[in-house]
Amino acid sequence: MAPTAHSQKIAGQATKHPALAMLRGASVAALVVGLNATAVSTVAAGLPGLWGALLGLLMVMVFSGAGLFALHLSRRSTPTMQLAIAMASYTGRIAIFGGLLAIALSSDSLARHVNLTVLGVVAVVVVMGWLAGEIWSWSRLRVPIYDLDNEVTA
Repeated sequence: MAPTAHSQKIAGQATKHPALAMLRGASVAALVVGLNATAVSTVAAGLPGLWGALLGLLMVMVFSGAGLFALHLSRRSTPTMQLAIAMASYTGRIAIFGGLLAIALSSDSLARHVNLTVLGVVAVVVVMGWLAGEIWSWSRLRVPIYDLDNEVTA
């Protein structure tokens, strides 16, 4: 099949923004899993289950998405800098998550309105969906294993 004028991908063309492609695939998978988990949680635990499921879905989407977005922003830096940015992003997200978790566990108001068990279960399920979508997206990226721009000298 020949490429058409509407086709943005040409056979053999590398994916320009792999982190964004992975973010898109992971987001779709996480939303599908999360919305199904939200429906089940609402039926099982009522309104507190709905709020817990939505909060779990939101947390995973924001924290996991922030990591891939940080990698996208660092795409033009050196591999060493990319690793440093990825590690700093991960450490920062874990610190923020720990602080929010401490606040959530000490909040009586949150415990009255949100089913924390549902929040935890849905967060774990959505993380598994996110990772499956990210792996699926990565397996379909066109990332060259050698540099096509440099000439080979013998």
